[in-house]
Amino acid sequence: MKLAVQELVVHAPIDQLFELLIDPELFVMWMAEDATLDPVPGGVVRWTHANGDTCSGAYVEVIRPNRVVFTYGWERAEVEIPPGSTTVEIDLTAQPDGSTHLRLVHRGLDDAAADAHEGGWGHYLDRLRRAAEGELVGPDPWAGRRVPTPEELAR
Repeated sequence: MKLAVQELVVHAPIDQLFELLIDPELFVMWMAEDATLDPVPGGVVRWTHANGDTCSGAYVEVIRPNRVVFTYGWERAEVEIPPGSTTVEIDLTAQPDGSTHLRLVHRGLDDAAADAHEGGWGHYLDRLRRAAEGELVGPDPWAGRRVPTPEELAR
């Protein structure tokens, strides 16, 4: 198993960034076409990308404004990462200049899936950063991409 890890600095206050992670109306600005988020331990985490792929799981920890942990997986069976089978940890740290350091760790993926998800998280966290910094991110340029299956990753 390999970790998918992303770190970035967002030039926005920590509270604003936290809301973009847990508020479904804000979440759809940068991540997905549709989202159901109930940010309490045991609450639903579910979103659908423009390509129709849906991931889902449940919140494990929600510590305002510093930490969000949820289980995660894909509802499309051929991806072979079932809903709730992996864990995403997002830690936010306020910086002295008013920016926020974000660290995301995705656990429970095999090596090829971790590499693919690391690229995916990089793409979507950049959209999050841009939205938090006041940019209109617009439609997702990855809207036509499907989540790869293990067979596709092996090619």
